[in-house]
Parts: sequence; C-alpha cells; structure tokens
Amino acid sequence: MPERRRHVLQMGPDPSIGGGMAAVLRELLASPLADAYQLDLDPTYRSAAPMSRVVTFVASLARLVAWSAGGDRHRLVHIHATVRGSAYRKSVCVLVAKALRRKVVLQFHSGAGDIDTFAGRLRAPVKAVFRFAFARADVALAVSDASAAALRRTYGPEAIEVVPNPAPAVAPPVGPRGDDEPQVLVYLGGFANAAKGGDVLVDALARLPADLPVEVVLAGPGELDPTGAALLEADPRIRWVGWQGPAEKDELLRRATAFVIPSRSEGLPMALLEAMAYDLPVVATAVGGMPELVQDGVESLLVPPDPEAIAAALERLLGDPALRRRLAVAAGAHARELGPAVIATRLARIYEDLLGR
Repeated sequence: MPERRRHVLQMGPDPSIGGGMAAVLRELLASPLADAYQLDLDPTYRSAAPMSRVVTFVASLARLVAWSAGGDRHRLVHIHATVRGSAYRKSVCVLVAKALRRKVVLQFHSGAGDIDTFAGRLRAPVKAVFRFAFARADVALAVSDASAAALRRTYGPEAIEVVPNPAPAVAPPVGPRGDDEPQVLVYLGGFANAAKGGDVLVDALARLPADLPVEVVLAGPGELDPTGAALLEADPRIRWVGWQGPAEKDELLRRATAFVIPSRSEGLPMALLEAMAYDLPVVATAVGGMPELVQDGVESLLVPPDPEAIAAALERLLGDPALRRRLAVAAGAHARELGPAVIATRLARIYEDLLGR
C-alpha cells in the first residue's frame, strides 16, 4: 500500500442501489483500499427511469470534469462497466477521462455470455467505437478468465488482467449450520434479468420431491411470472419475498442452510461470494467465472443451467448433512482467501503502477 493518500475516482452505479456491481463498489469503499487512497465516488446510474438515467449521467460527467481539473497528476479514474446501457455510458467516461489527461482503470463485471450476446447485436460502427474507447484505458480488468476471453474476442484489448470481486467480510461470523437444523434454501437473483435463471430455478423446484423437508426463499428484483406464481400457489414450502435490503439479506443468509445460483451467464457474482462468506453450501451453474471460483464437490455442486440437473443437485445436497457441512467449511475458507484486504492489495498495486508512471 502507498504511504500517501492519492485520489481515485470510482465511477459506477450508486452503491446504495441493488445489483452486483453496486455491491462490489460498497465493498471497495469499505475496504482497506479506502485507508490508503481517497476514494471519491461519482455515480453514473441510480434509476432505470429514462429521464433519471440521462440527468444522473450528465451530472456524473460534470463531476468528472471538475474532479479532474481540481487536482494534480496523482489522480486516476476507476470505471466500472457491464453491458447494454452501461457500455455506452462507460465508453464516454473513458474518452472524457483520457481527454482530461487522467489515467484510467476500466473494469468489466459482465459474464462471458452477456458480453458475447451484447456484442453480437451491435452494428459494426458501434462496435468500432467501443473498441476505440475501451482501448484508450490504461488498464483493463475482468473479474474472470472467461470474461477476459470474451472481451478479447469482442472488443480487442489483449492485455486484460483478472481481478476477482471481493468476498464480503461477515461479522459476526456464521460458521457451518448444525446437521439437524431445518433446511432453508435461498435464491437472491430475482426475476428481472433472464441471465440470472429465475425461470430455470422455478422449473427445477417443481421437480423436487413433495416430501423433501425444505423452506425455499426466493428473493431479488423483478416479479414472478405466472409459472412462478402457480408454483407458489401449489407448494407451501416456497416463498417469494422480493428485493431485500442489506439488513434483510443479512438476516436471510444467517438463517439459510443452503444457497442456489441457477444463472445462464455470470461474471463473478457477488451472490456466490456472499453465500460462501456466510459459510453456505451452494448449488451453482458452471457458467462464466463460477467454475474458476469453486470446484465441483469441494466448495459447491456445479451443474449445467438445466432444471433437471439443478433439481437433482438440490435433492442431493438437502438430503446429505455431511455433504452440506463439508462444502460449507470449504466455501467459507475460500471466501476468506478472497476477502476485501486481499483484493484491495491487488488493486493498490495496479493504482501505484499507474500513478508512478
């Protein structure tokens, strides 16, 4: 870590809103990185409402200009990006920051599937603009090897460093649950984004044996579709609780005994890191960066994003206390290896390398 505090502008969604990238920003702002650097925040997104998006983004560019003009050369801009609207906004941020002679770290948080799908829909001139803008960044980061490979395929930068998201520090720690505790299975991905696989999970839950003793809590953004609503009507074991704030999510994860991530595409989901930090055994799909983070049968059960495979893995996990405990112990230990201090040290090295040039 450097001896003097230098300014780093973090450009991304408002950390107070939902979503994985906002959670990453919350962790960074509370990490040891904030002790070594002055982490200034410039929200580029707060709401999906069209007018709000425009106003927020214009204001963020104005803050970027004022921030860049107000300091010496020992300042850099860390831009957090995904796909769709975020890619358009962040390409502009990169170009403005470089025009203002600031060093830029551009970090992509999307999964390989999302990156390929989004890029496949772009017209050639738009893709060329993205290639030009993203190549102007001094350092490009991805959260997984799979995402880095997709970025090279679609936007061209060869030098992409992989820095995973930080696993949150959980206090007080939870530890593995007792073998005789009532089974509570939690899903946090909601139903607003098809990539999270909420519909896949609904199909999988319909396949669970009727006599399997488990409470299933579905949470996150969006609303249940008619199929999900019909499942809740037919199966009293399943509850839909919608979006959960930080305190509600903490309470839910402390009560949980298992966790499921049925995603079709992921970068390195904070939901998985959170579950591991809460010492939970996980059933996850082998997509994006998840197979890079966990091994099948070690920290989790990895399956294809297929309802039948997910249902079989859930039935196996929920019916085997020894398996749950073994996976939970390994998951918690691995999460602590990726704690905020570890990731802060890796980012500090990148920051110092740029600021020292």
